[in-house]
Amino acid sequence: MSKRYLSVLWIVLLWWTAYALMFATQVMSMGEQQGNGVTWSEALRYSFGGWMTWVPISMVLYALVHHFPIERGRVMRAILVLVGGIAGAIVVRAVYVVLTNPVFGWYETLPGFGSVLWASVRNNLMLAATVVGVAHALVFYRQARQREQKVAELETHLANTRLEMLRAQLHPHFLFNALNSVAEMIHKDADEADRMLVSLSALLRDSLSAEQMQLRPLRNELDVVRHYLMIEKIRLGERLQLTWDVDSDCHEVLLPALILQPLVENAIVHGIAPRRAASCLRIGGRLRDGRLSLEVENSVAPGAVATSGTGIGLHSTLSRLQLLYGDRAQLARQ
Repeated sequence: MSKRYLSVLWIVLLWWTAYALMFATQVMSMGEQQGNGVTWSEALRYSFGGWMTWVPISMVLYALVHHFPIERGRVMRAILVLVGGIAGAIVVRAVYVVLTNPVFGWYETLPGFGSVLWASVRNNLMLAATVVGVAHALVFYRQARQREQKVAELETHLANTRLEMLRAQLHPHFLFNALNSVAEMIHKDADEADRMLVSLSALLRDSLSAEQMQLRPLRNELDVVRHYLMIEKIRLGERLQLTWDVDSDCHEVLLPALILQPLVENAIVHGIAPRRAASCLRIGGRLRDGRLSLEVENSVAPGAVATSGTGIGLHSTLSRLQLLYGDRAQLARQ
């Protein structure tokens, strides 16, 4: 039994035990008022014998609600399943009364099953519906808690991703190369140096933005990547050849912020920068069956050994995708 069902079982046991004790007290009180002496042991036997059957019935109804809650998109199916569960509870209670009547004496003379079933409908319909309602409250409360935990985890991952991106962009070697290139180009090509400073400023501003959203359009992610590639293009020169192959209908698709730039950086740092020959970086984007497919490819010489890194960027990217989309998202490395 899972931890979820075990915690619910404890709640159900405590509730029906308290209900049975309260009912036993009422049975004794009514017996005294009517002049029929009922001992405490008899009252407990009668009460627990009747009400504790609701423990397994409540657990079954909770399981049905857990798998088929009444929520948007599947209301009719959920109602049919839960109505069937309530009907099943009523029938089970009727069969239980028939089978245990010799033990507990529910009826002095046991009537036909139809009469017992009708009495079960009158006595148990609203109670079973109440159990279903309480089960919905428990299920929706747990879902709300899970969403809160998921949001907290996403915020933590986003903060970590910002720090990782800053660490990569503000790495002393990277900054030294970028600023050194600017210093050299000021005397050769002031316009190129100015563009490099603008791109560096845009990257830092995007990383430090306090209003960074969890999701944003792909076009915004591509702007960040273009600024990053502007710096790398100036630094690597003809060694870096760029190919953009992103369909225009992808630009407004929402995706996690800062999800693409680490992949592009990984392709350059560990695939292109170590090589002396010209290399091509391709960034592609397609919508396939309503799903966004992004591709980052870098050319590698035959037989070349890729430079290994820590894997932090790829691991963080995969973790965020799994938190946001579960099994619907994939990160493949070839």
